[in-house]
Formats: sequence, C-alpha cells, structure tokens
Amino acid sequence: MRISGASASHVGQVRSNNQDRALYSSSLGAVADGMGGHVGGEKAAAMAIAELSGVRGVLSSDRLIEVVQAANRRIFEAGMQPSLRGMGTTIVAASFDPVAGVMTLVNVGDSRGYLLRDGDLQQVTIDHSLVEDLIREGQITQDEARVHPQRNIVTRALGITPDVEVDAFALNMKSGDRLLLASDGLSNEVEPEAIAAILLRETDRFAACNRLVEASLEGGGRDNVTVVVIDVYDDQETEEAEVELAATGEHADSVLADIPRPRKRRFPLRATLLLVSVLVVLGGASAATVWYARGGYYADDSNGSVAIFRGRPGGVLWMKPSTEELTDVRVEELDGASQARLEQRPVWSNLEDARDFVRNFETIADTES
Repeated sequence: MRISGASASHVGQVRSNNQDRALYSSSLGAVADGMGGHVGGEKAAAMAIAELSGVRGVLSSDRLIEVVQAANRRIFEAGMQPSLRGMGTTIVAASFDPVAGVMTLVNVGDSRGYLLRDGDLQQVTIDHSLVEDLIREGQITQDEARVHPQRNIVTRALGITPDVEVDAFALNMKSGDRLLLASDGLSNEVEPEAIAAILLRETDRFAACNRLVEASLEGGGRDNVTVVVIDVYDDQETEEAEVELAATGEHADSVLADIPRPRKRRFPLRATLLLVSVLVVLGGASAATVWYARGGYYADDSNGSVAIFRGRPGGVLWMKPSTEELTDVRVEELDGASQARLEQRPVWSNLEDARDFVRNFETIADTES
C-alpha cells in the first residue's frame, strides 16, 4: 500500500499571524496549532514540526510517541525564556506502515484526526479540552460544545510541562481510505457533515484541502486553519489494473485490424444538434481546465531560491506553471520545518496568500536566536 497527501493553511479572517504549522512527507503527516503569544505560538508549532520532519522511515507507535515527547521537552525548555514563557502547541500526527497497512495516529490537544471510509467520516482522536471533559461528564451536549465560550481551552498541550501524555491510535487501512488531520480552526467553523461532504466530493486531495480551508473562512474564519489530507492506495490493485489494460490493448489492436471501415454518411439534423451541444460542453470544460490550471499560486525551490509560481505543481495537461515572483529567500537558510512546508507546495487562491506563506518561513538563524 502507499499514501499520497497534501496540505493547506490560512491565517483566517481575524488573526494577524498564522500560528499553525503542517507537515506531509512520504510516510508522515502532522498539524500543530501554536498558542502563547504572537511569537511563542508560532515558535512552538514550528519546533514540533521540525522535530517530526527530522525523522525518516516508518515509525512505530512507540517511536512516534517518543518523537512527540522529545518535541515537548524542547518546547518546554525554550519556554523558560521570559519572552516565550507559556508557549505551547497542540499536535496531531500520523505515520503509515505500508507493509502492515497500519496508520498510527497520535495527538495532544484539540487538533484532530478523522478517517473517511466508505462514505462515513469518523473522528479518531479524542480532544484534550475543557468542553470534551464536560461532554464526558454529561454537563453539556456536542451541540452546546460547538458554541461554548470556553471551547478553545485545552487541557493538554506540548511545552506546558516537562512530560506529557500522548494518545495513540492504530488503524488498519484499506485502499480508498482518506485521513484528515486538522487544527480546531476547521472543526470550530465547519460541521462534521459538511467536512464529510467536501472530502467525498473533492476527490483531488489538493482541491479537498483548499475547499476545507475555504469552508472555514466562509464559516467565520475566527482562527488559523490548517489541514492535511492523506489518501491510501493499494499498489497491487494498481499493478493488476495496468497489466490488464496493457493486455486488453494488445488484443484490441488485433481485433480492430479485422473490422471493415464504416462508409461515410450524412449526419441527420438531430445528430448535428447533438454534436454542436457536445462541442459547447467540451469548450466549457476546456475553459474550466484552463481556469483551474492557472488559478492558483504556490512556492517552490528555483535554483536554490524560493520562488512563487502561478499554476499547479507539476502542471495540468499541457499548461505548465510560470514563475510569478523570485524572492531573496534562500532555501538552504530555512529551518527544517520551513523546508518541509515548502516541499508540500500548498496551492493558494491568490498571490497575496502565497506571499504571506513565504513571509512566515523561519531561517536557521531565527531558530537559533
């Protein structure tokens, strides 16, 4: 089995800076939601993601927990500085074992992990929050929790104490499963039913990420919002389908050679009208394809510098992305978390959001100071 993922993030409609951070690699995804001031929250989330981005290969449940606990200690120690006192971050992370077909999820705080399987969306992780405790005690309902004035208070986070308890969940995955990791900027603004509908409708993972972020903004956008969508595929099924297609193609060529060519004939009026209608639809589809291919902006490495491109990563059909702006940010000077975020190549709907994404990068010098 294999996985493919994408991520998207937005500062929201109210906040002045984005304290969320995300990560997606070949076997690992994560979302961190920082807290504790303008500087502290960003730094805590970036440190958590940097710790995760520094590991390679398949992580067992115990190993993933160890990495998160190591991030907790680093953030706690950094928080001893007066300017960073009280900083912390939530974390939700997922590591995939392709041989066993097992996805391990860990979480601390109220950033969530969801599983979409056979059309049903299920929250896998359990929030470490005040309202979740009140729900378990029977004092409030789920509906009341969504509008509770203290719904943003977490009872567990990285960096608050020298040691932290990490929840872990093991999921046996199957082809077609979709995993969603999200900060509470999504769950506080978008109902679970709407989240499920978007994940079902938007089969492209990049489009799904962007639509989830848009839904959060439409819901009020009162917080930063960050999502990671991970799709699971079965390599064996893919290989068998490719072999079967190749065999069918060879057989079809030999059969088509024996079929006589049809004689030319005039098209009746009804067929002509149908053909015109089809051409109109195809023309509209072509215009929509061009709009999609050119309607986004993303950042990527361009000869060692960070550049902003217009288009979609890798291009769409014959339409390749074009360089919109070349920044003076050097990729080699970025810290591990910022380099990991750059490699994800999230697509933004406008140029200014892409610029904000680049402005939020941290250099190695920033991290060390």
